[in-house]
Amino acid sequence: MAYLLVITNLYCNHQCSYCIQEQSSLDVRQNPKRVDVPSLLNFLQHNRIARSIKVAGGESSLHPDFEPMMEGFLKLYKKIVFTTNLNGKWYKDFDQALDTMERWGRKVQWNTTYHPKWMDTDLYIDRVKRMKARGINVDQVTSTDTDDLTDAIAQKLHAAKINWRLQTFTGRGADGRMRPQTMSDINQKYPQLYNPAKFINNYEEYLEECEDANYKGKDIRPRMIECVTSRFLIGPDNFVYPCHRHLYAQDPAYRCGSIHDVEMKDFKYHWQPFMKRWVLPCHTKCNACDFKAVKIRPYRRPRAAQRPAPVSA
Repeated sequence: MAYLLVITNLYCNHQCSYCIQEQSSLDVRQNPKRVDVPSLLNFLQHNRIARSIKVAGGESSLHPDFEPMMEGFLKLYKKIVFTTNLNGKWYKDFDQALDTMERWGRKVQWNTTYHPKWMDTDLYIDRVKRMKARGINVDQVTSTDTDDLTDAIAQKLHAAKINWRLQTFTGRGADGRMRPQTMSDINQKYPQLYNPAKFINNYEEYLEECEDANYKGKDIRPRMIECVTSRFLIGPDNFVYPCHRHLYAQDPAYRCGSIHDVEMKDFKYHWQPFMKRWVLPCHTKCNACDFKAVKIRPYRRPRAAQRPAPVSA
């Protein structure tokens, strides 16, 4: 199944120290680029890629064409998964925002993330409750397990009965160690967004494959590998990428193609429309959010065409 994600813009009204973008090879939090919405919708109309679409940032509600973009997605897809921090200018008139959310209906699934340093806890809780009361499809209500999330804040979120979940911190911690390694790295007092055993039970593989692509000097593999991935990611620079690591870094070496190339004629890597995947050589390690989502195998260069043996006289 193809995983179609549009990162509409990488700028955000928050600047969290633990953001996946914060230590990438290119600091993209203040990157002014934004996806060209008419070109994006035209490309997706001709190349549906997947049955549903995921939308994230940065904070995508800050995109100046946010509402026209969502209206366009609603015409193309049966399901839109929208990830947001529920903060910023689009939410300032929250009654109006609620009216728009309700008009878009339950085809839009709202995945919300709470960042304690940048938003009042009670305000976040109130907004989630008001969305749920209006019948809006709120699915994910989460916070990342970092030092900013004190136990008092976590307890308030948990007690609010908004189906809040804790997201395990993945990547390199302040002690320089890749986390999570054992269950001691997990705050088990609260319900988890996902099972951290995916990382713990495969820690050696996690350490080898994701030696933290955002940790400078640790992002290059000792040997070329072949990556097989079903991720089709569209970035704010209007280029297509095969994984989060290369999209967040906006790595030109791993651009597959452009959304301006509607027929995908000049794509550098071939998208297999029936298998719904890329197969491409790669020499960088993965971001934690790509762990177990890509298949990695030793890289084999194509064999040279064998010449026929000479015919003896």
